[in-house]
Amino acid sequence: MIIDVHTHLSTREQWGKVFVEAFDRGYTGYTGIDLEVTPEIHWEAVAAVSRAIVFGINSIALGMHTPNDAIAAYAKAHPEKIIGFMSIDPNDPAALDELDRCVNDLVLKGIKMSPVYQHYDPNGDKARRVHRRAEELGLPILTHAAYHIIANTPMEWANPLLYDPVAREFPNLKIILAHIGLPWYTDAMVMIRKHPNVFADVSGGVPLRPWWGYQALAFCHENRVMHKLLFGSDFPIATIEETIDALRTANRFAEGTGMPQVPAEDIEDLIHRDSLSLLGLD
Repeated sequence: MIIDVHTHLSTREQWGKVFVEAFDRGYTGYTGIDLEVTPEIHWEAVAAVSRAIVFGINSIALGMHTPNDAIAAYAKAHPEKIIGFMSIDPNDPAALDELDRCVNDLVLKGIKMSPVYQHYDPNGDKARRVHRRAEELGLPILTHAAYHIIANTPMEWANPLLYDPVAREFPNLKIILAHIGLPWYTDAMVMIRKHPNVFADVSGGVPLRPWWGYQALAFCHENRVMHKLLFGSDFPIATIEETIDALRTANRFAEGTGMPQVPAEDIEDLIHRDSLSLLGLD
């Protein structure tokens, strides 16, 4: 069993002009990354996994918009595999109304959030009302808690440690810190070690930033929190196959050195983890 907790379903138009231009500029040199993801393309990409969480991103600040209805329709068409998350922008005055609609009418199972893309303070009042409602309804949130290359994104709201007050205020809210918090992977490790309901996914960063990825895995192994890491690909930024290969070959940086090896069994446990049970989505 392999469960991918982090995949995207958005066309280039839905990603928005600002994101697409930054992506095309910042990912020069990487091959095979196509932001155009239709349901057909996504379905083919997740063939190798048992289940996949899928979402778009809605951001007033960056002009990103993938209708939650589109995510719900895709999940409804493939209930045996696809789990739809809504995207809620805390800056939207109707954020809670949309959240409730996504739960009651669209039957979406969690929330994708991003202080970086959506330009909000994770500990501000706008975010707090979303976090409170999510905890009340038992909805896990997956939040971008890592760097980005868009020039006007507020990096001061990207660090995983910003979720320490959130986790203290809402101890029953399940939080996934995306991309192991890269480059703040030690901070992400501290968070998942401290809080029972905080996890981190390995999406994107491990295959695209393998040196950082190895260090993040080594820190998590050293601090005995490998069980708090969830498998995620960040498709289309990386494929499922690329992510699995990057995990299984992460120890190449330590070969012939005194640096620690991450046990192969821990890597395999990560790849095959039952993340849905941990998130209350089984």
